[in-house]
Amino acid sequence: MNTKDQAYWENKHPAIRQLYAGRPLPNGVSYNIDIRHFIWADDYVLKDLIAKENLKDDNNDITANNMQKYVVQNLQYVSDEKLGRSEYWLFPGETLYMHRGDCEDGGILMASLLLNALPVDQHWRVRVAAGNVWGSDKAPYGGHAYLTYCRCTDNEWVICDWCYYQDSSIPVNKKPLAKDVGMYKDIWFSWNHLHSYSHMSFALAGRLNEKTFNTK
Repeated sequence: MNTKDQAYWENKHPAIRQLYAGRPLPNGVSYNIDIRHFIWADDYVLKDLIAKENLKDDNNDITANNMQKYVVQNLQYVSDEKLGRSEYWLFPGETLYMHRGDCEDGGILMASLLLNALPVDQHWRVRVAAGNVWGSDKAPYGGHAYLTYCRCTDNEWVICDWCYYQDSSIPVNKKPLAKDVGMYKDIWFSWNHLHSYSHMSFALAGRLNEKTFNTK
């Protein structure tokens, strides 16, 4: 029997204060934002969309898969560089309105949709992760952000990626465990609307805010 539960996963990695300057002002100056604020866990627009598209299921794992499919089918991948920006994180409502974005924009939107559909006591199951990903023919090795979800099937984490190695055709309860997927390496941090966590050694956690990463 799997004995891992909410307390286990919330204490596995140290909680940190993770800031990121991903929103340049009109004058070009970027400012630090608490990354938890990029995820909207209680939003009328997202709830209306969930109801309209019938994305919520009584089974939370099916709901997670529905969110991944929706983002894959309705979001066009466009890098910040193609929009003339070195880095620009969108809020979920902006991504939804524009129907385009890069990896973190889709991951943040997916997480926000899922959080608006899940019961509040299940919100701990949803995080966005930032780290390295091994390259493919489509894109080089580099920084990446993607949704991770602790499925109800066995309380283990799986990856629900919408762009780099998207696998929305595989049901959440059939996806390989995140720890066994070799393309995703060296997670720097993960977060939801409640907490941000360091996945590096505790000795390095204090240096996370100095790390610069380029999401693909």
